[in-house]
Amino acid sequence: MSGTVARKVWTKFESKKPDGSIVKLRIEDRSVESENDVYVFLMDYFVPEEAVHKASGVSKNPEALKEYRELMTSFFKALPIHATVCCVDDDSNTAGKILGLSVIQPTRNTDKFEDFIKDMEFKSEEMIRILYAAKVLESYTGDSKKYDIFYYGRGIIVHPEYRRLGIAVELVKVRELICIDSGIPMTCAWMSAKGSQKAAEANSWKTMVEVPREELEEKTGLEFDKSLPSFKFMYKTVD
Repeated sequence: MSGTVARKVWTKFESKKPDGSIVKLRIEDRSVESENDVYVFLMDYFVPEEAVHKASGVSKNPEALKEYRELMTSFFKALPIHATVCCVDDDSNTAGKILGLSVIQPTRNTDKFEDFIKDMEFKSEEMIRILYAAKVLESYTGDSKKYDIFYYGRGIIVHPEYRRLGIAVELVKVRELICIDSGIPMTCAWMSAKGSQKAAEANSWKTMVEVPREELEEKTGLEFDKSLPSFKFMYKTVD
């Protein structure tokens, strides 16, 4: 990663770490490319921890993970992806290190994830489970279709060592700023963790659909972490 690459910086903020020290942080744009630091962060932290991915077991089967990486590589090449990261904003050795990641995608109301993968073949049970779960979740989001175009959240995750610093709240905030900057009227996402739900609520996002964990378990055949009572499809408009 080159420190000379110019990137759009969306916000700068400070947080207090558990030891009382202050850390300076910023949210900036980064590209998502096969095997670059953003891609690796997504695979290392989001895939093993996000509720649906975790329940599917995709990260624990090398063959399933290989199929998943191939899918994501094709996905990022075929469709525009907007990634923002949180990193340290100083001159230390950790400056630029990714501490948190948010990935969104401009989506039209006619787009279907199902259409994108129709010509791809997946053999692992884990990938078949996760793709079926994605189809089930998509069936709940019909109200988002009233917008011709919107930013759809494809993932938000914070490094375990840097949680409770307000990073997720800031990453969600920047999603709205991107909407304003690009003239897109709405951003939305399935929030499948308490942290992301709280971050969205802190930014005045509304809940379009809330699905009890037990209902999704019955429909998808997956078993989710019992600490999460429900999945929330949340959104924020800027029009």
